[in-house]
Amino acid sequence: MKASEERQVEQDMRQEDTGSSAQRCVEAMRLLRADYLEKVAELERKRKPGEGILGMHGGPADDPCHDRYAEDLAALLGDFAAGDPDSASVRIVLDELYAAPPKSGTPRSAFWMLIAVQGLCPELIDRLDPGDADSLVKRFASDYRRWELMPRQKQILKALKDRAKNR
Repeated sequence: MKASEERQVEQDMRQEDTGSSAQRCVEAMRLLRADYLEKVAELERKRKPGEGILGMHGGPADDPCHDRYAEDLAALLGDFAAGDPDSASVRIVLDELYAAPPKSGTPRSAFWMLIAVQGLCPELIDRLDPGDADSLVKRFASDYRRWELMPRQKQILKALKDRAKNR
């Protein structure tokens, strides 16, 4: 086999590996989210009358499962980033991370955490090609109305737009 053919085979193997690492990461993200939402739903079912009303402590919003979810997701994304993924793999993972949580059926405490964790891995945006960044900008714009964006989401959208323009 010629050296150029060997390099192409190695490159193809790396692309397959990073693609599969993205799929593994997405699957792990989905399992993590499903476990988290199940735990929050259980807490909501067990909520006592008056618990957490008027911002008082107690209730599902104070449970450590929220912090644990964010920490576990941050560790998962950190491991993914450490694998030096290519742009297509990063797009797949960020597409999953930035997906809008359903407004109906998602407990309020979980809804806001699902929005908050979108800002966990901003360094991955720098690994996107302009085309992949542009596809995420379009997805973000279709999932969220401008006036509903939280400050961190505005920062994410700006970074994606800048990357799409190759800045």
